[in-house]
Amino acid sequence: MARITLIRHGKAEMPRIGGNDFDRGLIQRGMQNAEAVGQFMQAHRMLPDLVLVSPAARTRQTYELMAANWPKPPSVIYEDKLYEVSADTLLRLIFEHGRGVETVAVVGHNPSLVVLLTHFVGLVDSEVNLAYFPTCCIADIGFDAAKIGDIDPEDGRLLSLVRARDLAS
Repeated sequence: MARITLIRHGKAEMPRIGGNDFDRGLIQRGMQNAEAVGQFMQAHRMLPDLVLVSPAARTRQTYELMAANWPKPPSVIYEDKLYEVSADTLLRLIFEHGRGVETVAVVGHNPSLVVLLTHFVGLVDSEVNLAYFPTCCIADIGFDAAKIGDIDPEDGRLLSLVRARDLAS
């Protein structure tokens, strides 16, 4: 089964007047949540073949903390076009880079992640608020295809939606 896992970056520093949004790093809670998400993904066998990461500081840090203890690092592409991207472009980049693999994870930003999530699965699950996609949230979407290049983007099934606060022990 082909899978796409959408991951929003961890909690970042507040924007500063005159500051550069691109360079905002994670705060302590964001670091802890990113580590917890990485542990969750490993424990639940959700490790991807390929990870697409926005080059912003907070997304790079999130990925590095998530993957720090993974037994086998996946292929990683730091894709400049993932910063401030539309959902359509995000989908195109997933197909462009992940066509031949079974599982792709994207570490990126809202609103493109939540828009793409609702495109993949629709708004059919009344028990899950798909619009609430906070920092360090993971949405795992499955498709009836062997590889990413064979999926129908409108025929995804939400396998899991986990928010970092759900992982707090």
